[in-house]
Amino acid sequence: MIKSTQQTKEAKSKKNVPTKKKKDTSKNQVKVTTSNKAIQTVKEEKGEIDAEDLICTDIAGPSENYWQVLAERRRLALKDTLEENKELAKRNEKLEEESRIYKLMLDEARALIEVLQEMMGDDRNDINNSLEDSVL
Repeated sequence: MIKSTQQTKEAKSKKNVPTKKKKDTSKNQVKVTTSNKAIQTVKEEKGEIDAEDLICTDIAGPSENYWQVLAERRRLALKDTLEENKELAKRNEKLEEESRIYKLMLDEARALIEVLQEMMGDDRNDINNSLEDSVL
């Protein structure tokens, strides 16, 4: 990315590289307009590991590109794993809540069964008693 700006400076010496000069006779100063250019370069990143990156010709080992690519791959793998872990944690929480609700429903169903069995037992006794009374 190239960025250029123009600035007007009052200079007393000739250290700046002038592009335009104007003399101000009343103050004995020279107005110099300079053009500053800043160049920012980004190191080109390689997305793959070449055999050249792995060849060790010295004690240093694999090239810097190898380590950068490896670190980026591991970062992406960790990011994916973290997202999956969050999704699984949410799913696990929902399943635990469902399990708790189903256990409550099971307890209520068992209590209902007990009440119904007691009622059926009472009805059978009443029926048997009424039959015995009618036979006598």
